[in-house]
Amino acid sequence: MDFDAFSSLVFDHGKGRLDEMELFYTSRRALRIEVFNQKVDNYIVSDTAGVALRAVGSLGMGQSFTEKMDERSAELLVEEAYQNGQFTDADERPNFAKANEARGSRHNISERLENIQTNEKIQMMINLETEALSLDSRVSKIQMCTYEDNLTERKIRNSLGLSLEDSSSLGYVYISVVAEQGDDVSTGSSFAVFRDPGEIDISEIAMEAVEEATSLLGAKPISSGNYGAIIKNRAFVDIIEGFMPAFSGLNVQRGLSFLKGRIGEVIGSPKITIIEDPFLQDGFASCDFDDEGFRTTRKTIIHEGRLKEFLYDSRSSKKEVNKTSGNGFRDSIKSTVGTRPTNLLVEKGSRELVEIIEEMDSGILITDLAGLHSGLDFVSGDFSLQAQGFTVENGLIGEPVKGITISGNMIQLLAGIEEVADDIFFGLPGNGCYGSPSIKIDSISVSGY
Repeated sequence: MDFDAFSSLVFDHGKGRLDEMELFYTSRRALRIEVFNQKVDNYIVSDTAGVALRAVGSLGMGQSFTEKMDERSAELLVEEAYQNGQFTDADERPNFAKANEARGSRHNISERLENIQTNEKIQMMINLETEALSLDSRVSKIQMCTYEDNLTERKIRNSLGLSLEDSSSLGYVYISVVAEQGDDVSTGSSFAVFRDPGEIDISEIAMEAVEEATSLLGAKPISSGNYGAIIKNRAFVDIIEGFMPAFSGLNVQRGLSFLKGRIGEVIGSPKITIIEDPFLQDGFASCDFDDEGFRTTRKTIIHEGRLKEFLYDSRSSKKEVNKTSGNGFRDSIKSTVGTRPTNLLVEKGSRELVEIIEEMDSGILITDLAGLHSGLDFVSGDFSLQAQGFTVENGLIGEPVKGITISGNMIQLLAGIEEVADDIFFGLPGNGCYGSPSIKIDSISVSGY
């Protein structure tokens, strides 16, 4: 049974028992290929689909889901949502989008990605592995060499007349290499996200991973102290993503954000502006509506250091702004709607990174961070993260550094930004897509030896 016919069945079964109903359908077809020693080490094809129902009745708001679309499933979906509604607080009820609150659908499907043959994808990864191993004799092995692509569809129907759908295709290539020199071992990685696999530059990906691994051979800690620092784009993306929950309106309302009570305040340097742009051209998380069917909107979260707004789904917006910002998304049909961004990025500056480095008398260039899950606290804003990179002396990149920890508070870090480069970089899309250029800060605490 197709989704339209199933929706009609659910709405018919719900009449008289449920006041408002919303059906959310998603399907995902994915392919994952892992190559090791010039052979396919893992090959996974998955094809999943399902429907979630949210319904408001006299008892409250109930939810249910199914992976089948037939008459019996329609009956059970309504019954479970009706019964589950008795456990929901009235304040937790969402608003349902009306047809006039929606925006037209977009379909970001790459014909090239749809038509490329599996053997071509496998050969691409074998070539990537071969290329990386050939670039430097110190590269001893490939830790991981992975290709993944997927096609995702969304459809939303509700009893208020809303009917939306969209689809998108996306893929990525990732490689991690190991370099050895005597007893010293280091790793490096690189990836590319794409809609068109024809845009992938295998040589560039291999070179970036190998250069990262080999450049860190011989790395050692530096003495503890406060250092001027440049945080490379890839590392600052990790920081922004780690602190994203602090920008959630729901977390702010619950007192689970270091930004609570700070709307309108200056919390950072005038050099820092952070936006959320669901219409970013070629953005990997661009979309016209969220998983509740509300229009997405471009937002300036921090403008030249001043905190302007938070992100809301329909539930959290009722308690404060009374209008969702179009940031209600699900992790799956089994999950509740939560708040997350589309394309969230630090606006790039106008200066090249090399120019900013050349003006630095002494300090450190931080290229990679670890411990992000446990070392970032979005409630307090504190962070303590393992780091690696290079010293900078008289405007030149010096010795490789590892075995250090950087620590501080996000407010202090934002306030200390002196320069923002033009080298914007986007991480792998997950719950949203995060981007940032490299940034220079006046001082950061380093624990070394």
